[in-house]
Amino acid sequence: MVNLLRPLFDNRYWRVTGEKGQLNKVRFLNTLLPRPAEAFPFWDHITRSDIDFSRGFLLDEIATDKEKNRIRKAVSRIVAWQGKQRFSMKITGPGRISYLQSIFPDALFVNVVRDPIATVHSLLKVPFWKDLGMHRLWWTGAYSESEVARFEKIKDDPVASTSFQLNKVLKTTEDEAERCDARMLTIPYEKFVANPRESIEKICKFLDLELSKHLLKKLEQTSIHDRNSANRSYDDGFEQKVMSFF
Repeated sequence: MVNLLRPLFDNRYWRVTGEKGQLNKVRFLNTLLPRPAEAFPFWDHITRSDIDFSRGFLLDEIATDKEKNRIRKAVSRIVAWQGKQRFSMKITGPGRISYLQSIFPDALFVNVVRDPIATVHSLLKVPFWKDLGMHRLWWTGAYSESEVARFEKIKDDPVASTSFQLNKVLKTTEDEAERCDARMLTIPYEKFVANPRESIEKICKFLDLELSKHLLKKLEQTSIHDRNSANRSYDDGFEQKVMSFF
């Protein structure tokens, strides 16, 4: 039903979409407009019962035939109702490449990564992470017994526990992409901030998408913030502790 309303906001004549209200000013009634989101509740609902899409690494996990058909059918409806030709999705955390590739064999992955020190520093300020991930293994299904034992010893240290988990996410994503021979483009956050147009051009070329006037207009209207520099209030001890996990 939501996607049936989408053409009212996004069509060949105008485009009025919402955005994440984090750093830049947002439109009036922004929360009522279509905007990008991870949509984990959707994935948790549509995947089979033993799959924890939002929190699982899903390493070497393969969707069943019934599951593939159900998900592909749902995605096809979304694309059709929005009047689009391609489907794109945003997720955070583990890559879940094996599982997604089993559903979408022709999938293209854009892997956006950020300096670990800045990422850990940022996560430690996020309410969600403070409440749920700072002192326990938030993402599951990829740790050996020895790794779990090691985490138990450091879980009371926010910097160490966060660095430990971030390292696992970054490493498993790269390893899984290589193992699955996935078509993946890695874009460093720092390069995007330095030259947004260049990074967007690379992404569009990789995805075989046109660098549309709507995209360029959005890029021009959006302020790009270098949060690495803005948040660089940590000391050498913080940096050394983070990098000891990488």
